[in-house]
Amino acid sequence: MQTVEAHDFLLAQGTEEQITVNGSHQYNPVIYEDRIVWYDNRSSNDDIYMYNITSGYESRITINKSAQLDPAIYGNFIVWTDYRYDNLGDIYMYNIASGNESPVSVYHQSQWSPAIYRDRIVWEDARNQNKDIYMYNITSGNVSQITTNELHQRCPAIYEDFIVWYDESNGNSDIYMYNITSGNESQVTTNESYQYYPAIYEERIVWMDNRTGNWDIYMYNITSKKESQITTNKFGQHNPAIYKDRIVWMDYRNGNWDIYLFTLDVVKKNPSETIGDLKEHVFGLHDIDASTKKVLNVKLDNVINKLDKDDYDKTIKKLEDFIKFVNEMVEEERLDTAQAEFLIDQAERTINLIQNFEG
Repeated sequence: MQTVEAHDFLLAQGTEEQITVNGSHQYNPVIYEDRIVWYDNRSSNDDIYMYNITSGYESRITINKSAQLDPAIYGNFIVWTDYRYDNLGDIYMYNIASGNESPVSVYHQSQWSPAIYRDRIVWEDARNQNKDIYMYNITSGNVSQITTNELHQRCPAIYEDFIVWYDESNGNSDIYMYNITSGNESQVTTNESYQYYPAIYEERIVWMDNRTGNWDIYMYNITSKKESQITTNKFGQHNPAIYKDRIVWMDYRNGNWDIYLFTLDVVKKNPSETIGDLKEHVFGLHDIDASTKKVLNVKLDNVINKLDKDDYDKTIKKLEDFIKFVNEMVEEERLDTAQAEFLIDQAERTINLIQNFEG
């Protein structure tokens, strides 16, 4: 892992707004698309709540009289730590579309801090006395142990093939990363202060960090290997989450815990880079049939061919054809909804780049 030099630290630019105004405490926000989820003690016990950024509507997800903590969200699924059976903790899941709630991991030792991406759920598990990271595959039903270090590995997050967590192996807490496909583990932070509660989206990892004497939010770019500081407020900013160019966290600047949102001022890629990212993503899809994967690649090759000729109108038409094919594959159940959402989102972002591209 490369050491980050002092000149690599940047203050990220963007806009910030307050999401919750309730006088009780709101904790541990997470975000997916236009939904922010957190746990909230306004009903005298901890429940899961959700806020829709587009509509401005807030809703209560759990009503059980025991505590529900530490939510995570992907697509229509919310997962959390649930204490309804004992004081150890189990993992539960809620389907937003159907309104159904179900247990994921009910074990005689503690399970905490779940995270979800597509059909993979990861969590912190104490079944081996120390705390390890475990993973459950919803599709296959398989459970696997990710970490085996004798010290504690805690609070995982997951995106595509990457799992991140904070690790106490070095006498302080550092952020670590694991590649599911390669099996490689690497250390992300080397600062001697404490780094906790990482979250990951695409090439960005965010966490809470006390190197300045109070807790701030920091971000690391896997590709550029650069760190940047997101918050500078003298009060505490804790437990960040990230989705696309949005980062949320719990913030104590008003004398109680509120949820804040930061939107990154992202430097746009050019269309060739985003199409290359799409090609790389399709290459990494291991759970689709070979013929579907081949057609996806052919259609993206057609897009690249038109873009190389600076024929932007036909490039957009080829991308629209790609989107149409992805939707057809969902209808035929050859692609799942999560796979399709990512491919369509990237294709639509590329169309938008082409329409505004000046290079």
